[in-house]
Amino acid sequence: MAKSRSSSFITWFAVQILFVLVGALLTGFLTVFFAKFLARYISSVIAAPLAVGLGVSLTLWFTQLLKRPPFLLSGTSPLIAGFCAALGVYIARTWL
Repeated sequence: MAKSRSSSFITWFAVQILFVLVGALLTGFLTVFFAKFLARYISSVIAAPLAVGLGVSLTLWFTQLLKRPPFLLSGTSPLIAGFCAALGVYIARTWL
């Protein structure tokens, strides 16, 4: 029996949600790892945004290795995304 169109959409939607959750966990893990590692050598004011940038860049780079990345991430440059994330964290820490 063939799958209906709505059941394949629900399956694809569930895969997308799972991918976002796994990506968020990977980004968080890499950010904490890099923040702790970099805090040994440089100030934590600089280490935290740099760690976020590295975590985002590596996560997006890993998604580029997939055969069919999610449509929002397919054309995104990991370097630019990491830079924007690091800049956002640095500005947020400055204002707070």
